[in-house]
Amino acid sequence: MTHFNLSDLESAINKRGFQAKTVVNHQHTTIKNLILEPGDVIPPHQVNVDVTFFILEGTGEITIGDDTHYDVKPNDVVLCPPNTPMSVKANSDGLVFLNIKTPGI
Repeated sequence: MTHFNLSDLESAINKRGFQAKTVVNHQHTTIKNLILEPGDVIPPHQVNVDVTFFILEGTGEITIGDDTHYDVKPNDVVLCPPNTPMSVKANSDGLVFLNIKTPGI
């Protein structure tokens, strides 16, 4: 068993150029804590696993597929099936969320 606080984890710039903290990374699940600054945009991309977004702070927009847009705020959850385009945009207050991939990649 392990216990820690997200604020204690080190952040690094991920492959898309955004600040991220690795919470869990093993074959069953990958959980990243992504921190987007105001106006940041993660461009459309897709992965071959299920993705769950859990919003912690701020507001923004998550797009799933070609035209399903969700305005998100803290405690919102958005699900994205495998091989489906997704993108994320932070509003003027930034956006902090957990990105959960199952199984892990």
